[in-house]
Amino acid sequence: VVRDFQEAYGLPVSGIMDEVSLSELNYQVNTNVVKIFFDPGHGGNDPGGQGYGLKEKDVALDIALKTANILTQNYIGIDIEFSRKTDETIELSNRATMANDWGADYFMSFHNNAFDGTAHGFETFIYNGNVSGETKERQQDIHTYIKNRIDVNDRGMKEANFNVLRNTEMPALLLEYLFIDNYEENQLLRSESYLNHLAQVTAEAVAQSFDLNRR
Repeated sequence: VVRDFQEAYGLPVSGIMDEVSLSELNYQVNTNVVKIFFDPGHGGNDPGGQGYGLKEKDVALDIALKTANILTQNYIGIDIEFSRKTDETIELSNRATMANDWGADYFMSFHNNAFDGTAHGFETFIYNGNVSGETKERQQDIHTYIKNRIDVNDRGMKEANFNVLRNTEMPALLLEYLFIDNYEENQLLRSESYLNHLAQVTAEAVAQSFDLNRR
């Protein structure tokens, strides 16, 4: 592996990770890092959607934390920052500002849906104004990967004038994982194994879209 790396970057091929090779490795790792901002929806005094004793703020945070853990443990070239890692109140406008100030390359907002107890399924949103081609491509990549691996109704790729999508300066995606007030989907969302599955496929979707290399 060391020889392959040295050959690929025009270094003396010795098979030994010497000072020159290590310096090149550090340079490549540090200059090819994608910065993704995770925004678990709601929190603190805002519970979000609710159903059968379950709160969106808790489920969204759980999925986001699990997704980040899978990505950072299994892939290189990714840095993740959060709007919140605990049950705290973060204003909508502050979430976008935090991502902008950090210089994120991509923004992902984690949510569960709620309506009337009968609606069901998975959907994603991008801003309904002028967006980049990358914004549309990432939505296509991530949405398609996830919906093909979770056994729920695909409600489609949509657009909306959501605050965090409108005010972020980088491509942004909002994910709505199932309906928390639908009894059948609520049972899935309260299952630890299913939340682990959602996090796993979301992490894989991100890794595929950004062409991340495994550790």
